Amino acid sequence: MKSFLAVCAAVIVNGVLIPALPAATATGLSSFEAIEEPLVKYFPATGKFERDTFVNITDRGGGTFRFVNRFNTAWWDGDRDTENKDRQRAEVKGLGPHQAHGETFEYATTWRTNPEFRGPNGFCHLFQLKAINGDSGAPLITLSLRGNKATVEANPDGPKIVAREFAWKPDTWQTVRIRVKVSPRHDGELLASVDGDAFQGKTGVALSRPGADLYRPKWGFYRRAATNRPQGDDFVEHRDVTATHVGAAPIGNAEIERSARAHAREAAPARALEWLESQPASAARDFAVAAMGALWAETDPAAAMTHAAGLKRSTVREDAVARVFSRWADREVATAAAWLQRQPPSAAHDRLVWLFTTDTTYRYVNRKIALDALPLIANPELRAQAFEHVVEIWARTERDAAVAFVARTPALSAEQKQALVAKLHARR
Repeated sequence: MKSFLAVCAAVIVNGVLIPALPAATATGLSSFEAIEEPLVKYFPATGKFERDTFVNITDRGGGTFRFVNRFNTAWWDGDRDTENKDRQRAEVKGLGPHQAHGETFEYATTWRTNPEFRGPNGFCHLFQLKAINGDSGAPLITLSLRGNKATVEANPDGPKIVAREFAWKPDTWQTVRIRVKVSPRHDGELLASVDGDAFQGKTGVALSRPGADLYRPKWGFYRRAATNRPQGDDFVEHRDVTATHVGAAPIGNAEIERSARAHAREAAPARALEWLESQPASAARDFAVAAMGALWAETDPAAAMTHAAGLKRSTVREDAVARVFSRWADREVATAAAWLQRQPPSAAHDRLVWLFTTDTTYRYVNRKIALDALPLIANPELRAQAFEHVVEIWARTERDAAVAFVARTPALSAEQKQALVAKLHARR
């Protein structure tokens, strides 16, 4: 079976799925591929969850983003709208191209916590590099806090690798650049530079998750939660967030994207897009077009999608559609899913449907939405992999129901059904 990377690589050659964008700078929240906002509060005394409208992830201006997790003895912010009781998540994910095996990227942030932040004694991640196929549960790379130490470490298909450990202090800006080459062979590397010093870490190591070959970054504030923990209402701020494909020319999107945001503030995102279309063609302009589409989707996702889907250049169209759809699904998932159902199966939408159906929220919480969308993946091998991602989670608690669903779906061949059912029975 072809890997997800192999499917996407073919699309890249044909100029369809993943835009050939070698680097990116986050000038606003719409620069990111998607946002993972806490949507529920958890009440440990009753074991109940409650929907919540507090905005945990905010743009502070000037390329600075604040990620808040609230915690007290009565309740705490949850993990999106999942039923995870032991963790809090406020993160953004995806900035520019996804990272493939054999490629070297640098991911950077300048970050600080609130003054009252206490060093955690459980997991607390400020950055993650996560697989988007294969074993996408645990992150491959993290920037994590433990007590008064920060670590850059890896959780590959093998022993944990600690590349670097250094001190940190609350309410103190610190710049960290992480250089990573992902590879299943022993030629990967994980290095870190702190406040501009020399890169230090590990080279000649295998860095990959089982069955995965494509990764994307996440920045924010993701920590353990449990009763009687010494933590409170805390935040982490990130600024100067970048993703750079080492050896490739930078996109250089920051200047034109900031200008487009100024046009959007003065008039509207639609006017900013008109201004962008009048600028000379470049990767920076295309990246900014997708960012303005995502900004528009925060207020009128249907109109933003109509514009994004009508873009003539395939690379920017796919990037814009993906970012707009992510915002739409966050706001009105039923309406966004209905739009997706109206689109004929097409390789041009395979990346979007894959990311939608394998998203944590839909796999764990809103599974019917994922199951309804799975047949829309045009590539049969990729479709089968997506089915496995979704029904494997289902089978952990309701294996017979998951097996019965696989057996009757018309979206898989007889051979694919047989192979998937065997995997589900093998996982006990």
